[in-house]
Amino acid sequence: MAVLWLFLTVIGSNFTVGQAAGTLTAMTFNFWLNNFLTYRDKKLFGVKSLLIGWASFCAACLIGAFANVATAVYLQDHGVVWPLAALAGVVLGSVWNYVLSSRFVWSRYR
Repeated sequence: MAVLWLFLTVIGSNFTVGQAAGTLTAMTFNFWLNNFLTYRDKKLFGVKSLLIGWASFCAACLIGAFANVATAVYLQDHGVVWPLAALAGVVLGSVWNYVLSSRFVWSRYR
């Protein structure tokens, strides 16, 4: 939400670009948080493993990210205030992203 706010108010970007930037920032932050806390028993080490893991995480989250941005933009275009539209997009993409990243990035269910 802070990145979206920054893009909207400071940079002067449109909502779609701001939501996409916020989503990519959140995905990157969540990858690092998951690697160091949630999946510390399967922690990825080394530059190569971390980059491959991050790319895998982003790929696994791509559909959720698209759903997030598309939903938020649709709602915002139809009169929902941007913070609520953004939050609805985040909620929609979150479950998808958790399930896929758990399975494919850290092999949680193997």
